[in-house]
Amino acid sequence: MSDNNIIFYGFTAVPRDPDVLFEGHATASGDYPKQDYFTVTDFPFPDSSVVQAVKAFVKRELPSQVWNHSHRVYVYGVALAKTHFPTWSYDLETYYLACLLHDIGTAERFLATTKLSFEFKGAIIARDLILQAGGVEDQADSVCDAIIRHQDIFIKGGNITMIGQILQLATILGKPLVPSSSKYGN
Repeated sequence: MSDNNIIFYGFTAVPRDPDVLFEGHATASGDYPKQDYFTVTDFPFPDSSVVQAVKAFVKRELPSQVWNHSHRVYVYGVALAKTHFPTWSYDLETYYLACLLHDIGTAERFLATTKLSFEFKGAIIARDLILQAGGVEDQADSVCDAIIRHQDIFIKGGNITMIGQILQLATILGKPLVPSSSKYGN
């Protein structure tokens, strides 16, 4: 993988622990952390042929609550990165694919066919789907890695990919609004 692909597909390592990530961060500390104001036009959704294929697949497999959650995660993640990490560089399409697919392993037909956690099963499905849709391997690997690690929240020490960290933080903010008894989590 070239250095350009490491940056472009969001493989740049950042601290995994949010306390370390935000420690002394000028926009996120103190009594009045920075809050930028955005409108929906600040968050255009990528629309390549790979994205279109993935969107069609996700719409068929997941309920509307999870579809909406995935889009909240995208918007919240992009807003978080623009506000607190404006120098971070990554491909928005790759991040959007990670958002769309991060809970695909919770689809009933996949949960019923594996003993793997939903993150691992979903990551495998996502990687295969992106490659079948014409995505490049580095993109598929970035999405796969982010999905596997998106529930490793608040683990102390170590690093995570940039896209993985954005997905983790945005998932906390974009939690689906479904009953706690739902098979899709709470």
